[in-house]
Amino acid sequence: MNYRYLTTMSETTQMVSTLKKCLKAKGMTYRDLALKLNLSEPSVKRLFAEQSFSLKRLEQICQALDLSFYNLAKLSAEAESGVSVLTIEQEKALAENPKLMVFFYLVLNGRELSSITEDYKFTAPEAYDMLASLEKVKLVERYPHDKVKLLVFKNIVWNHHGPLRKKYEAQIQNEFLESSFAQADEKKYFSYGKLSESSRQILMKKIDRLTKDFNELLEIDKALPGENRQHVGLLINYRPWVFSLIRDLKRKVS
Repeated sequence: MNYRYLTTMSETTQMVSTLKKCLKAKGMTYRDLALKLNLSEPSVKRLFAEQSFSLKRLEQICQALDLSFYNLAKLSAEAESGVSVLTIEQEKALAENPKLMVFFYLVLNGRELSSITEDYKFTAPEAYDMLASLEKVKLVERYPHDKVKLLVFKNIVWNHHGPLRKKYEAQIQNEFLESSFAQADEKKYFSYGKLSESSRQILMKKIDRLTKDFNELLEIDKALPGENRQHVGLLINYRPWVFSLIRDLKRKVS
């Protein structure tokens, strides 16, 4: 089965903007890129400023970023994507059918139908039924020749009191936290203290930036073969909070 996504090409300026985001997400500077391209840093800056890339030069830049032309165009086309909040009806359909939720997750992450039926327990007829169910709740549109268009942004936020949070949030978080986080590729950190309002605002911006970086790296690394990627989880929690042992010992103001 051939499973293709409908995409549209962006303008050159959007493509260059996407390249800059990829550089930043990979932690690369113009100087780093210049070394990989055997160019001077001013030459690389001029390329980006003038947006004057030959196909050969663009290919070299993509290779330096571990990107393909296709993924660069796809990232560029999706660069203006925002955040989708599903309707209660859409969440209810996914919450009531766990297999449909898994299927939607795979479609949302660009998996081809043939790859889904090969790697997961979905038969071909079942996969088409899943697509029909997703189309019914307006999450996708199907076109001739197995073309499929997502009707939501890839960055999805669950409703705070919606069906998905009620059914899955506790399970997901409990499974994720069921670890000592002692392995070399794991990280766990908790700190507690008092911050001023200005410091709290700075911290919130840093958290937003980290979350954005994480999502950008997810998109960029989709260009890599599956065997070169690993499923990861990132959980960030922040809120005004006082440990109960401290709170319970504090004298009440009369």
